[in-house]
Amino acid sequence: MVRRPPRLLAGLATALVLAAGLPVGLPAAPGHASPPTPADAAPKNAEYDPPLEVSIDALTPGVLPRSGPLVISGTVTNVDLDTWQRVNLYPMFGSTAPPMTAEKQLASAIATDPEAEVGQRYTEDLEVRAEVASLGPGESAEYTIRIPQRVLRLQFPNPTTGVYWFGVHALGENADGRDTLADGRARTFLPYVAPGAGQAVDTAIVVPLRGRVAHSADGELGRTSWWDAALSPEGSLGGPLAFGAAGGTTPMTWLVDPAVPDAVSQLASGNPVREIAPAAPAGEPSGSESPSPSESQSGDDDAGEGGDDAADVGNATLEPDSPLVRSAQSWMRNAGTLLPDDTVAVLPYGDPDLAAAARALPSLYGTARKHPTATLDAWGVEGTPVVASRNGYLDAAAIGKVDDDATVLLGDQVFGADAFPDGPPAGPLVGDRPVVPTSTATARGGPGPDPALAPVALRQRLLSEATVRILAAGDERPAPLAVVLPSSIDAAGADEFWTGLDPALVRPVDLPTLTRTDELAADPGDPGRQVDPDDLTYPEGQVAAQLDASVLDEAGALIRSGRSLQSILGEEYTIGTTLVGEALAGTSYAMRDDADAAPRLARSRSWVSDQLDKVSIDAPQGVTLSSSSGSFNVAIRNTLDHAVTVRIEAATDSDATIKAANPIVLAANSRSSVPISADMHGTGVHNVRLRLTDADGTPIGAEDQLPIRSGQVGVVIWAIIGTGAGILFVAIGIRLVRRFRASRGDGMPDDADEVTA
Repeated sequence: MVRRPPRLLAGLATALVLAAGLPVGLPAAPGHASPPTPADAAPKNAEYDPPLEVSIDALTPGVLPRSGPLVISGTVTNVDLDTWQRVNLYPMFGSTAPPMTAEKQLASAIATDPEAEVGQRYTEDLEVRAEVASLGPGESAEYTIRIPQRVLRLQFPNPTTGVYWFGVHALGENADGRDTLADGRARTFLPYVAPGAGQAVDTAIVVPLRGRVAHSADGELGRTSWWDAALSPEGSLGGPLAFGAAGGTTPMTWLVDPAVPDAVSQLASGNPVREIAPAAPAGEPSGSESPSPSESQSGDDDAGEGGDDAADVGNATLEPDSPLVRSAQSWMRNAGTLLPDDTVAVLPYGDPDLAAAARALPSLYGTARKHPTATLDAWGVEGTPVVASRNGYLDAAAIGKVDDDATVLLGDQVFGADAFPDGPPAGPLVGDRPVVPTSTATARGGPGPDPALAPVALRQRLLSEATVRILAAGDERPAPLAVVLPSSIDAAGADEFWTGLDPALVRPVDLPTLTRTDELAADPGDPGRQVDPDDLTYPEGQVAAQLDASVLDEAGALIRSGRSLQSILGEEYTIGTTLVGEALAGTSYAMRDDADAAPRLARSRSWVSDQLDKVSIDAPQGVTLSSSSGSFNVAIRNTLDHAVTVRIEAATDSDATIKAANPIVLAANSRSSVPISADMHGTGVHNVRLRLTDADGTPIGAEDQLPIRSGQVGVVIWAIIGTGAGILFVAIGIRLVRRFRASRGDGMPDDADEVTA
């Protein structure tokens, strides 16, 4: 009997689901990196194509109870083209097989085919089931099954500590009739810990607020459609924020890239263009952040040349009442309320790709760590510095650049069995830097076929991980558990996740608690805690995935030019800070696989160059000195609407010394003649290059050159004058002698006069 629609009709079934308004996964926007684990968006096995889809939306309690019932509820959806009648939903128990007691078993279970028989369907008690009379194509219905303790005792007469399979089977009837094969399945893990089996696991749940922050050439945030989706309750920024908020007073940790709230703040202000304006007094918005959308002229600098971004970058300035502005303002209000009262782990500004930067731009980590965090500071957030890649991998070079007291988050997969046969050491350190291993397997969620990151699936996976750690520890304290949730986590049903964290299995704590437990504080110098970064696993595939060096080259150039612009304007301006922040965001992990990352930074740097080019120098075509030293004037022009302070630096050969009257202050839209002194140590022509620099001597782009000629003519003139004077005095002496002799007259013979003459 054929129970499945032909593959050709699967597309029509999907169309019906769409018509019914059911959610479907959307492809990643062009140029944007896809999530590292697609398990939350698609079934584990693409060949599994049941006519009925079953979800588990609530499971109370989250463990096999020792008393009271186990209640499971969810939805069943008809994704077939036929109508299904008398759909019965039965619980499924994996009680006949030994429970899973190790992490490897959980990993194997996650990969199990959804149609594999992992337990037995319970059909003996008609009261322990749910029934749906009819489901048309695309229709859904809710179900609830209450399993009393008597049934649980029958299925689990002697449970032992470990993790069991548990789920729901749906059986229905269509035009072809009815059989005993499941027409829809949902399954999850059901842990059990025997009384007195061990201590609860210290568990740090880390919720990320990190995203793709890309600026156009004039400073607007590009791809506003991406931001519109990201800030929604189902998006990669709105979803995690709402998910964490649902935790209430449960200890948890926010993992925040400070560039993200700064970017959302920009959107909340209408996504204004970048402006050169003095910093506003304390308590007032700065000029670069406050202009209304009607006052900000949106450039189209990136349109038509930005590759994947080009279609959605230009003309991005927003109206005050636009949906995106309202979403950004709402996100800011919620985040500004939540984060100051919770633990915040602060990433380096812009979330830069540290492994790539360690080789191509080693100074980037220090720049990112010291960069101002304007929005977090305004909220009064005092965060803990951390470093964490998006997939848990960091290489030795990247860790070596962490030269402050930041906590290093590493996925447990980097602690390979060869170097770490017993897993990560307790309280690992790299030098004096604390390391927290995170469970990447837990963060991927539960087994299929239902979404792996559904709240119940994720929670049951976490509780199961805690169970096997309790077993492994025996009478000792179990290894702590840290889980960095994916950004794709959805807030729908988040209450079920938080309320079902069984206190017998997990003890929620914040991230810093894992690095300052009593045991670790008592012996901080234990050499057994030291981790050699060279022993960590860093596959070749991770090297290939790193940000291209050209992106970091452009980021470094933008940072330098931005600082130069800041320097000539003065400390009362913040344009340099703005540009450095944009450069840092351009080196984010989110920019991997983005072909436009480097050109986008280059376009921003061109904007800075245009501003710097408004300060120019004009030297004469040539100068001839009348002596070995002298002076001449050059013209300096400033066409910016702001006063600037520059210096003139000269480059010439060693036989010449050129000095200018530095520093030079130019008013807005002004021109000045600046004297230049020259001291020549040899004859001939000296080619001199004059360039404008900032206060630190960094060239800002403007330069000119001229030849200076020195003939050393002074010595010759004085020699001629001296010779002439000598001849004159000799002539005077001869004339005086002749006159003296002539005065004696008659006593001198005539021939003597002739001789004298």
